[in-house]
Amino acid sequence: MVEPPPGGIFRFNRLIFKMELKLFNPSAWVLVAAVVLVQALSWGDVALSSSTLVGPTTTAALFVAEPFVNPFGTKKPKILSGFGKRDVPASLLAPGTTVQMLKEVHEGADYRALVGSVVRAARSGKVIFAGFSKMYVSRQDKTDQHRLVIVRHADGTSTRYVHLSALRVKPGQDVQSGQVLGMLAESDEWTEPVLHFEIRDIRGQAMDPAKVIATP
Repeated sequence: MVEPPPGGIFRFNRLIFKMELKLFNPSAWVLVAAVVLVQALSWGDVALSSSTLVGPTTTAALFVAEPFVNPFGTKKPKILSGFGKRDVPASLLAPGTTVQMLKEVHEGADYRALVGSVVRAARSGKVIFAGFSKMYVSRQDKTDQHRLVIVRHADGTSTRYVHLSALRVKPGQDVQSGQVLGMLAESDEWTEPVLHFEIRDIRGQAMDPAKVIATP
């Protein structure tokens, strides 16, 4: 049994009260609470992770870019005329012209193929144009328009397919990679039948297909 100190029971009670005040010091209890919280988290009831949240509990999602593939299937066709500035063969120059003054800017790649070859979507997306276009006309007859298909992809890029016939798609239609768009038509774009193929970035700038298309 604890004996009261000299001075009677009143001084004893006051001493006990001071000790209780020290025990209830706010700073001390904040520290104790923090220690208890850390300990509780380590017991396995609550798990903390610094990894990125993906899944049904969040709207964040991992976007895996679908590769571009060549528009004729798994076998990569030969490029007759590549991306960038090029010299036009004399046989393709305008009538009466014998010398090319400036190099022609070529914003795509011309793939060699037989007339009637199946042309496929190089990537999944939505058809935003399918029909005749004044942007791509015959070299000899500027009134002869060629069929064009434009497919826009999920990341804002787009692909263009020129010199087609027997179109199999229409504007607004969703297409999958490898889906048939149409057939290759005969044209005087180059020295033999070609598919003029373009890839454009989200700003509409032309990209070199040879550097973008996945090698089979």
